[in-house]
Amino acid sequence: METKRVYLLDLSFIEWSLAEIKPDRWRPHGVRYRMAWIQNGVCRVLFDNHHGKGDHMHLDGVERPYSFISFAKLREDFEREVRKLGGSL
Repeated sequence: METKRVYLLDLSFIEWSLAEIKPDRWRPHGVRYRMAWIQNGVCRVLFDNHHGKGDHMHLDGVERPYSFISFAKLREDFEREVRKLGGSL
C-alpha cells in the first residue's frame, strides 16, 4: 500500500493510503485505508482500519467508531474533522 503526503500552507501535512483488499473480518467492504492530519508533529486526525481493529477514527488522541461507506464519504468526513480542529485545506 503506497502512502502519499501533501504539505499544507501551515507546514502541517496530510498522509493517506488506500488499497483494495480481500474482504476480511475487520474490513468486510474490502478497503484498507489510513488518512492522517499531522500538525507540529502530532497526529490530530486519523481515520483508519488496520488489522484487528476495523473502521475507527482518532480525534486529538481520542478513539471513536467510524462507519466506512465509500472513499468519497471518508474524504468528506476526514476534511470536516480537520477543519473543525482549525486545519485549512
